Amino acid sequence: MTTTAGRATTDRGGPPGRGRHRATALGVGAVVGALAVGAAVLTVTGGSSAHDPSGETMTTSDGGAWHRVYSEDFADDAPTGTFASRYADRFTTYDGFADTAGTGRYSASAVTAHDGLLDVGLRTTDGGTPLAGGVVPLVDGRWGGQTSGRYSIRMKSDRVDGYGVAVLLWSDANRWSDGEVDFPEGGLGQRAWLNVHCLDDPARQCVHHETDARLSDWHTYTIEWTPERMTFMVDGRTVGTTTEDVPTARMHLVLQAGSTGGTPPRAARGSVLVDWVTIDVPAAG
Repeated sequence: MTTTAGRATTDRGGPPGRGRHRATALGVGAVVGALAVGAAVLTVTGGSSAHDPSGETMTTSDGGAWHRVYSEDFADDAPTGTFASRYADRFTTYDGFADTAGTGRYSASAVTAHDGLLDVGLRTTDGGTPLAGGVVPLVDGRWGGQTSGRYSIRMKSDRVDGYGVAVLLWSDANRWSDGEVDFPEGGLGQRAWLNVHCLDDPARQCVHHETDARLSDWHTYTIEWTPERMTFMVDGRTVGTTTEDVPTARMHLVLQAGSTGGTPPRAARGSVLVDWVTIDVPAAG
């Protein structure tokens, strides 16, 4: 089912081009409707080791309807200033432009990898600028997305006042009218939101739902996108589905974290942590 929400607060203007995307305002208002609950479709192996810092191993492709085209578990360390080069064949890294709120600035230096984790570190620089970080997975080392797919990310965040995160599907052509799907999205350490923007008026969210999952805890978030339906899962449990406002244009996965409007407290600092990311495409076609 779909629900109707009020107008978003973020201007979708901004520079076009590779890696320069915008996401919705983070940590938006009240719930406007409940979404359907259904069955899990992912296979997950439990366990805990140095290679599974979240205590859960990467999901496996089901070997049926879906085919794995991308997986990353951040086994290679990349200290400050080296992620963009060491992971150049696997990610595009945001750098040098304002974040969605316009308060912070994306910097490749905010993104590191250590102990099997992607770490997007958020803080205010000595010069007074809030740091923001963003990455885009590159399937087979190439820029560009899909017209359907299944996207999973296992992540958590510290609670950091004035900062938020959005994992989203965004148009390859950088057109908001192609659609925007945000899941999870929210203020760092707060509840995770699900937002699907209306295709005929992308400033509105036609699906707008606050989940029970807290971003401060480890969870696996999945977007399953087919031409007929979008399904959203937390830890394999369906928390929402819609057959309306389903994008048809080519879209790619983005993770971005930054300020949420105004000026974050200068002492606020913390991280968004990602254990692994996977992308599947339909096995047929």
